[in-house]
Amino acid sequence: MSLLNDQLARIVKNSSSEDLEMLGDYLTNFEKKQQGDFATYLSAALNMTRVTDEHSSVVSIPNTAFIHNNVNIPHGGILAVLLDTAMGTLANSKCQPGFSAVTTNLTIHYLTVADEDSISAKARIIRSGRHTLVIEGNIFQQDGKHIATATGTFFIVPKNSKPAIAQKQ
Repeated sequence: MSLLNDQLARIVKNSSSEDLEMLGDYLTNFEKKQQGDFATYLSAALNMTRVTDEHSSVVSIPNTAFIHNNVNIPHGGILAVLLDTAMGTLANSKCQPGFSAVTTNLTIHYLTVADEDSISAKARIIRSGRHTLVIEGNIFQQDGKHIATATGTFFIVPKNSKPAIAQKQ
């Protein structure tokens, strides 16, 4: 524990005000994950909010330096995570008990740079079959600017008690 305390003290000592803001936000959301407000470390790290209804799912994240690449714009991989999460959340909401949806294909077209304080992806089902769903996802800003569009295919699988990677082959 003292190694972790020493590391944290060094980080805080050498931090800029932006570093401290990012670290504070991250630690706040880590605590929320521990309290059950976030289901995964990824959703906590990105401070995701989700709203899902019968026909759509919207997932939002703040547009901060935490998600920016080396040219100071939102990283395309983070936008991919946002789109996949919105589409996957909707796909999983359609699964019967004991089943989950996993991404088998994801195609994204990046159209322009997101420059508002929040970035939201909205998903809707294009086709729902017995074993697969095809879902469309879009990122639009509040001002109407279309940031990215995507389609994803999701396969319905039985839930396992432990992850497939941990199972013997």
